[in-house]
Amino acid sequence: MRLGTCVAFELVVGIGTAAGIATGVLFGGGYVRGMLQQEAEAASLRRAEAASLEAGVPGRIHPLERPHVFVRKPAAPGMFEGVRDELLLAPLRESAIKRVKFNHGGSSISLRIELENGAMAAFKPEQTNYQTIPRREIAAFRINRLVGLSTVAPAMGRSFRESDLLAALIPSSVGYAPRLQTEMIEDSRGYVAGEMSWWIPIITQAKIGGYRIDDVDGIVTWKRLLTVGKEIPAEDYAMARQISNMVLFDHLINNSDRWSGGNARASADGERLYFMDNTLSFGLSDEGHERTVTYLMRSQKFSRRTVQHLRGLTFDEVKQALSTDLGPYEYLLSDEEIRSMLARRDFALAYIDELMKAHGKAAVLAFP
Repeated sequence: MRLGTCVAFELVVGIGTAAGIATGVLFGGGYVRGMLQQEAEAASLRRAEAASLEAGVPGRIHPLERPHVFVRKPAAPGMFEGVRDELLLAPLRESAIKRVKFNHGGSSISLRIELENGAMAAFKPEQTNYQTIPRREIAAFRINRLVGLSTVAPAMGRSFRESDLLAALIPSSVGYAPRLQTEMIEDSRGYVAGEMSWWIPIITQAKIGGYRIDDVDGIVTWKRLLTVGKEIPAEDYAMARQISNMVLFDHLINNSDRWSGGNARASADGERLYFMDNTLSFGLSDEGHERTVTYLMRSQKFSRRTVQHLRGLTFDEVKQALSTDLGPYEYLLSDEEIRSMLARRDFALAYIDELMKAHGKAAVLAFP
């Protein structure tokens, strides 16, 4: 009941505040008691998901697809899928491992972990693959919120015994044990540190104008729509706005891996764009990787709020946001990485300012 627990709790909090909690709504251990009484249905769906996981069946069962349970709130900083970040992270902090599945599709090690309390998480361990630096995913999540976005899944640091990870592998993933033993980095106590992200139950291909946004036709389509003077059809407006935010955010964190395939995904209904897989970010380049610069400059329209947040971003603010709840890490970003990020921010703002000089503020800051 990964999202079910949290959404049900969030709905109650939104209606009854703390008084509602005191009258019998309990959050913890994967259960919601009291007002919503959804446990039986959610438990059944959780068992079905666990069965599919055990059998190695691809696909994800979303326990909240029924409209009488799932209410999608507008995206807001500090929330993800309508639920406060901390409520999504809370079940991931302490519970023991129940099952582990090796995630396919990338060159680095990524695991899907089911915890004893029923929560699900993506876990990227410290590993020999230089393209995956787990602490940077946590940093990306926090900076995403600092700039007013809610598009990176909540992430935190945690350590597990390597032996526990290997012992919990489901049958279809047991064959990956030798690779895990070889590539995961174990400390002197036998623990493997990494980052845990809230598991998004269903992801789909993000599309615009009927094309995948990372295909050639899709890129041509959104580049045209994000060109000053070009009208954006109503049906493409929301996705165009999100792509604009994504290319700006990717330049800020120097994520050169977004458009390499599979990292531009959307919610089940295709409406929400997720900024996934940010472990190859924050490289030390003050102007940004050539890929992030290229994609940034394919957009000439930006969000007023996002640009305003970027202008106000300070070293001290970033440092403070990255200095708490470190889990197994000494730091999430070094001072040098933060300064390089702020230099890329200045580069992006200089580009936007030049566009506004040429085309006018209203034409460039075309989104709220």
